[in-house]
Amino acid sequence: MRMRRYHPLTLVFDLFSFIKNVAIFAFLLFVVKYQSQSFLFVWGRRVFAGIAVLTVVSHVFKWLTNRYAADETAFYLKSGLFDKTERTVYFDKVQNVQRHTSFLHTLFHMTSITFETGAGFLNSNVEFKAVTKEEADRLETLVKAQQVDSNNTEEQEFIVQEAETRVIHFTPTRRDLIKASFTSFSFLLLLAVAASLFSKLDALFDLEDVAEGWVLSLLKSGWLIAGTTIVLMVISVLVGFVWTYVKYGKYEIASDDKRITIRKGIVDETAFSILKTRVQAIEITQSWIKRLLGLAEVKLISAGGLGEEEQEISTLYPFLPVARAYSIIEEMLPGYEVQRETKRLPLKSLFVRLAKPYWFGMVSTALLAYFRPEPFGWHSAWWIGSIILLIIGIISRIADFASTQYTFTDGFIQISEGVLEKTTFLSRRDKIIEIKVSRTKLQQWTGLASIGLVNRAKPVRHEMLKDVSLWEADRFYSWYAGRVAEIKTE
Repeated sequence: MRMRRYHPLTLVFDLFSFIKNVAIFAFLLFVVKYQSQSFLFVWGRRVFAGIAVLTVVSHVFKWLTNRYAADETAFYLKSGLFDKTERTVYFDKVQNVQRHTSFLHTLFHMTSITFETGAGFLNSNVEFKAVTKEEADRLETLVKAQQVDSNNTEEQEFIVQEAETRVIHFTPTRRDLIKASFTSFSFLLLLAVAASLFSKLDALFDLEDVAEGWVLSLLKSGWLIAGTTIVLMVISVLVGFVWTYVKYGKYEIASDDKRITIRKGIVDETAFSILKTRVQAIEITQSWIKRLLGLAEVKLISAGGLGEEEQEISTLYPFLPVARAYSIIEEMLPGYEVQRETKRLPLKSLFVRLAKPYWFGMVSTALLAYFRPEPFGWHSAWWIGSIILLIIGIISRIADFASTQYTFTDGFIQISEGVLEKTTFLSRRDKIIEIKVSRTKLQQWTGLASIGLVNRAKPVRHEMLKDVSLWEADRFYSWYAGRVAEIKTE
């Protein structure tokens, strides 16, 4: 089998990433403080130059020595000059596939593609930072072909006719983008960027005195204040909408018989693909503002993990109407169905929660009592604050009790929790790898228990439902025992 080097632009992207990370230090050392003869800056320039040369040389040797190959079953990877490493990654271990096409990739008609295996060790992913789109298509097709059962004729035809069976479930309208712009507070982006830019420039050129003069002159005129405020608000809203459009304008949620695909981005294009059978669980979250607007964010939980970018792209459009979010889940994953009728915790679990110590309030009160300047006086108002903290703690526990709901029926479990931010967790029984039932002394006295479950993810996903009745805990054990009939061995 012929091993090939990675595309030469891989070296360019590595060097560009290094330059981007050190650009500020280089500008400071070689432009702003170039004339400085201070020991710190003189040796700083020398050390920086040495590190830069070593980094460039190491990237060149890395590109010269790293090679890869792929056949119908696996990737074969070789790396290292003196300490050589060889890896074989079989296609059936691939959990997710992600593509990212940045503006720089677009200029060279390239893309990047990452095959995530879900393994826990370092460098478990197979990453191609710069490949032609044809090569990326070839590698992804090899992976898809191997993951389909070769004995099933219909599934083989699916590979050929994939475009014909593909269903687009959601693309955002202009109204969706406007709502997303305000829900995500992207209209504040201009203020954040301006503040960050000013702080950086002020450190270099001392702009604070100049800005203070502008502010004082502005405050002298009411018309200027009103006009400037309106202009800044309009610009902020426009910038927020443009930023939202660039990020979500080409958002697409689609699926076929085997896979779910999420695409997004105008300038930087990203695509995330996952086999339906590899979805371990689903998480639906609603912040307080999304609850007010009737929106929800749905995240697919899988055994893979591609870092921060994957966490975002594995989310179905973050501003879906709740009803549409539920219907999309049921359309793409027939094994999942959001239950509208759920159970609440028994009333005695409320008393258990209220009886637990209020550690924050107790510590706050103890500190106030210890550091008080006098036995009586103005500081007694702080005792009122301590009582207010206790009342807030009681109300939050009551609200948490009221918002906790659950159900487990047939091969499915659903848990909803949270007051300000509501989270609903859904999983099939055959995707749960471990359960446990635990009881504290207080729960033993009141006939309650806590049930926990574990799903494969990176990191491993743990869910806990506290203070259910002991009868429900026993039923949960029996429910999970039915998993044996659903497990399919490879």
